[in-house]
Amino acid sequence: MTASAVLPPLFITTDEELREAAGDFRSFPRLAIDTESNGFYAWRERVCLIQISTPERDYIVDPLAVRDLEPLRPILAEPAIEKVFHAGEYDVMCLKRDYGFEFENLFDTMIAGRLLGFKELGLAKLIAAQFGVKLSKKFQKADWGQRPLSAEQVRYAQMDTHYLLRLSEVLEGRLAQAGRLDEAREAFRDLALTEAQSKSFDPEGWWDIRGRSTAPDSALPILRDLYLFREREAERRDRASFRIMPDHLLVRIAAAAPRTKEELAKVPGFSEYLRARYSGKIIEIVNAARHAPSPSRSEREPARMSGRERKLLGDLKLWRKTRAEAEGLDPAAVLSGAVLRDLASRAARGEADCLSALSPAKHRRYGAELERLLKGSGSVSSKPLNPSA
Repeated sequence: MTASAVLPPLFITTDEELREAAGDFRSFPRLAIDTESNGFYAWRERVCLIQISTPERDYIVDPLAVRDLEPLRPILAEPAIEKVFHAGEYDVMCLKRDYGFEFENLFDTMIAGRLLGFKELGLAKLIAAQFGVKLSKKFQKADWGQRPLSAEQVRYAQMDTHYLLRLSEVLEGRLAQAGRLDEAREAFRDLALTEAQSKSFDPEGWWDIRGRSTAPDSALPILRDLYLFREREAERRDRASFRIMPDHLLVRIAAAAPRTKEELAKVPGFSEYLRARYSGKIIEIVNAARHAPSPSRSEREPARMSGRERKLLGDLKLWRKTRAEAEGLDPAAVLSGAVLRDLASRAARGEADCLSALSPAKHRRYGAELERLLKGSGSVSSKPLNPSA
């Protein structure tokens, strides 16, 4: 089976078209939603497409053409209308960031699949497994900010929501059969609370560069200043940072500390394009930072765990691994790493109700086991647990 028989979407490019479509959206109890952004290409990422499917029709809203997206606001916040996403955390974050939208009543097919123990969680894999339809992944990293879009791109975007409502119905039934619908609903509520994260210049972001820890102390001032230059240049040109210079190249240059353009040209990965555009500036930066004092590595290191906390966290991770294997789940579907760390921290401090980090559904499923585990370590009191905590 293929998606070739699917009708083309309604492509919305005017305020009037969106107001009319919003009237259609309000007449259905469930909508499928997805977005496409240009984060692979721009420093100031923005939402470039919003795909919406009803049980009857597919729509694609072009926010680069539509001036007023306000008709979508009450729909996204309406508790009586379920909004279905796949891996929706990023979509929700971007829509909140760009338009200040709020969300109620969400369903996420990736979260559902994870709680059902599916090994393949990509949308194309789930659609193929459930409906025998093969979806293209050709435009996963396309520049969605470019116009005009090809018919092939429009078709690709449409398919991201066309099957979502049917998929969510199948997965919701399986969650109910597996007794995990309450856990899923808790996760969906958390998804709706995802916070917007606006891109801003972080002068301390160089501490988080992958490979930074392998650089010698003498290279850190150079790495810092190269990072600052790259981020300012990326912002100025509105290009993704890695398209100016990737992280691994910054680390290599800092470690090599070239004194001349000739030495810089020998750094692996330093292309002719970069040589022509930035050689002089990079050598200037390297030579200026060469003798600068090295910042302390401890400035961005997380607070160290006590030996007690590390032991508890290790015990909790072992319990989670065993439980996940027994249930056929990814360990993160049992409890997230953040929850395990919270449990270990509270238990290490001897808090009376250290299981308060658990949601009600997780408390009902795992609370008794965790109480026994932590009691065995002497980390919880005999105080009765509150299952609604």
